[in-house]
Amino acid sequence: MRRLRPKLRSVWVFHVDAGACNGCDIEVLDVLTPFYDVERFGIKLVPTPRQADALLVTGSVNRQAVIGLKRVYEAMPPKPRIVVAIGSCAIAGGIFYDSLSVYGGVDKVLPVHLYIPGCPPRPEAILFGLGQLLGIVNKKVRAEEYIVKEPIKDRGYRGLFTERIYKDVRYFLTKYVGYYDRDEILENVCEVLRESRSIEEVEHRLIAKASSVRDPRLREVYLVLSGFVVEQLRGRSRT
Repeated sequence: MRRLRPKLRSVWVFHVDAGACNGCDIEVLDVLTPFYDVERFGIKLVPTPRQADALLVTGSVNRQAVIGLKRVYEAMPPKPRIVVAIGSCAIAGGIFYDSLSVYGGVDKVLPVHLYIPGCPPRPEAILFGLGQLLGIVNKKVRAEEYIVKEPIKDRGYRGLFTERIYKDVRYFLTKYVGYYDRDEILENVCEVLRESRSIEEVEHRLIAKASSVRDPRLREVYLVLSGFVVEQLRGRSRT
């Protein structure tokens, strides 16, 4: 959490759903009920961002919500303009982090001061996070970063078929066809790359593969994929 202005006695908040499943939204509303009574800490939900000190954002930020989210942020008073990301989706995009329609976490669009993790976070966690804004409680954990390295498997890398092109194609297919058809198409592309000796041959064989597929949706994927693979191979050959 960033250092905010000292002795922040009260915070007026405005809630924005940037593409949530409503799980986190329900927990935010739960915090506002008399059972938890967040207003006793000076935290009040306001109906307009023009009165808000803090912006509570839930959900993975999708492309349709980006413009609206920025407008809400700009409508807030210049100071302090606190942004709180609530839930796994708001923090890093959740399970939709690599979707074409999703930007990712809120910090890809706005500067975030406080992250409240959970899917969804419990009301007690939200209260604890907001308490940090007011200086009522101190932070109890340290931020640690872990880098998980994927073990390199022997997939028969040779010639035009490299580990980098394998990961690029797999990422491309995950966005276009999901996990159901991805593995079969990926294996077909890997086979083409192993057996081809030139970029032109790769393009020719992938287009031929597209014409042999009965499903028109997958046929279109093969055609778009052929252009993507050729572009990646040519870019690497120039470097």
